[in-house]
Amino acid sequence: MPRGPYTHQFAHLGVNKNRKTWTAVTTHRAPHKPLLLLSVLDLFEQGSITTNLIELTPELGELFALYWHQVRPPSQRGMLTYPFYYLQSEGFWHLLPRPGQESALTVYRPNAGLAALQSLILGASLDEDLYTLLCSPEPRHLLRTVLVQSYFAPELHAILLEQSTVNTESYQYSQELLAKARNVIKESNQETEMLPGRVRDQGFRRAIVRAYDHRCAICGVRILTADGHTAVAAAHIIPWSISHDDDPRNGLALCHLCHWTFDEGLVTFTDAYQVKTSPQLATTPNLPGHLLTFTGRKLVGPDDSALWPFTASIRWHRGEVFRTR
Repeated sequence: MPRGPYTHQFAHLGVNKNRKTWTAVTTHRAPHKPLLLLSVLDLFEQGSITTNLIELTPELGELFALYWHQVRPPSQRGMLTYPFYYLQSEGFWHLLPRPGQESALTVYRPNAGLAALQSLILGASLDEDLYTLLCSPEPRHLLRTVLVQSYFAPELHAILLEQSTVNTESYQYSQELLAKARNVIKESNQETEMLPGRVRDQGFRRAIVRAYDHRCAICGVRILTADGHTAVAAAHIIPWSISHDDDPRNGLALCHLCHWTFDEGLVTFTDAYQVKTSPQLATTPNLPGHLLTFTGRKLVGPDDSALWPFTASIRWHRGEVFRTR
């Protein structure tokens, strides 16, 4: 099938056009569908989609959230479930119900949440002709340009195209970091010092969050929202400013409270990867609450033992940052 029909369809998506809700930044239209399609194009670009199945993964949610952050529609949350569900009205996007869930899917509504939709579908497939097109760089570039130019103000065009480049390069960097840590490759193909800061930061974050499966290494919390946000961030054990080391074994996935507590030296780990808390946590008038219960708890690490933190990095933190009294 020629590219023309899909170029037309991508440029004329059925989206909300309430001018009281959407500003000129998104050409007075809801950006959900275009941003989801940009995220899907990135998954093709980085080689994450190898069959005609687009799953509701945290990775897709994160890409969607990154684009949403660039657009920042006023007073609106970027709920991934809405475009993932409603894109089926465009004709080229087909939801694939789980066996026995066909009837339940017909009464589902996106405000029921991400988990509800995941329980009903395996994912979505594309028209076979569209899937074949997206496996090639030139059609992907064409359709990405159509989406950016059709639904966003001119001042956002370069920003969104740059975000796509950062997404792809940071994914490649994260894969190289993980492969090197597992001794799959000896050296990275990229000079870390030469990488743009956004690529390096996002790549390190993606490697760490993926390795820890979105779980905090200290408290174990794992929370993912329907708009692609996760409770954890990637933390260097020895800061980048000192180590210049993005090795995943010099990193931890930490929720915001545990990240602050770790950076402040109020918690650390023993060589046996057990949580060690500082006496300052319980100093009056502090009310540390549940943080004191972590003492002696085992680090919640990656399933892959090759990605657990360097003992040397832990020792550095314990000696240079941890508050012993």
